[in-house]
Amino acid sequence: MDSKERLHLINRASWAGIMGNALLSGTKLVLGFLSGSLAVIGDGVDSATDILTSIITLVSARIAAKPPDAQHPYGHGRAETIATKVLSFVIVFAGFQLAVTTIKQLIIKQSMAIPTSLALIATGISVIGKILLALYKGRIGRLTQSNMLIADAKNMRNDILISFSVLIGLFFTFILGLPILDKILALFLSVIIVKVGFEIFIETSEELMDGISDPEIYKIVFDAVKKIQGVNNPHKTRIRKVNNLYVVEMDIEVDPQLSVAEGHQLASEVEKSIRHSVENIYDVLIHVEPEGIHHSREEFGLKESDLNPQ
Repeated sequence: MDSKERLHLINRASWAGIMGNALLSGTKLVLGFLSGSLAVIGDGVDSATDILTSIITLVSARIAAKPPDAQHPYGHGRAETIATKVLSFVIVFAGFQLAVTTIKQLIIKQSMAIPTSLALIATGISVIGKILLALYKGRIGRLTQSNMLIADAKNMRNDILISFSVLIGLFFTFILGLPILDKILALFLSVIIVKVGFEIFIETSEELMDGISDPEIYKIVFDAVKKIQGVNNPHKTRIRKVNNLYVVEMDIEVDPQLSVAEGHQLASEVEKSIRHSVENIYDVLIHVEPEGIHHSREEFGLKESDLNPQ
C-alpha cells in the first residue's frame, strides 16, 4: 500500500469518527439531560472527546505523510505517534473531569430523581453506533498499520463496554428505584476512561523511546541474515519504528580478504534478505567489518545470543 492510499484510508476513517461521534455525542448529551442520567451525560462527554481525537488523527495523518526534508531526514511519520500521545492526555482529562463532577453530585445533599426511559434509548443508540465505529476504525487501522487508528479503535471498544455498563446500571436503577446507582456507575466509568488513556500513553512511550513491543522481529532479521553465505556474527542490531515502518541497523562480519566491492555486495544481499523477510521496511543500514575484529561500545544493540540468554 502506497502512502497516498494509506493517507486516503486514514482520512476516511477519521471523518467517519468525527461525524459518527458528533451524532452520538449530541444524542446522548441531549437525552442524558432530558432523562436526568449523569451516566449517560458522562458517556456523551466521552463521545465528544472522541470527536477531538478524530480531528487529531486527521491532521496528524497529513503531517505524517509529508516526505523527508532537511529538518526531518527520517520523514514525519512519528507525527502519528505524537498525536496518539496527545489522545491519551485528552482521554485521561475527560475521565478526571467526569470523576470530579460525579463526586460533587454524591457529596452534595440533594434529592436525586430516577432517570427516565430516554436514558435507555440513548444508551442503546450508543452501543450500536460505537460497535460500527470500532469495527470500521479497527479494520482500517490494521490495514494501514496505523497505531493511531488502532488506539482509537481500542478506545471505541472500551466505549462499548462503558455503554453496556450504563445500560445495566440504568436497568437496576429502574428496577430497584435507587438513582444513586447511576452516580456510582458514572464514577466507575471515569476510572475506566482514565485507565484506557494511561494504557495508550504507555504504548506510545515505547515507540518514542525507540523500543519494539514484539522482540520476535529480531529473530526474523537474524534468520534473514543466516540465508546469506559469507556473512557472520550479525551484532549491534537495533530496530526501531517510524510510525508503521521499521528502521534496521546492523553490523556484520565478512572475510577480511574480500575487496570493498565484495563486502558491499554481501551487505546489499543482507539488506535484500531483510526487506524480503520483514514487511514495511523504511531503511536498512549495514556496517561491514572484517571477521574477528572487536570494537568498544559493542554493548549497544543485540546479537542473536541475546535473544536466548543462558
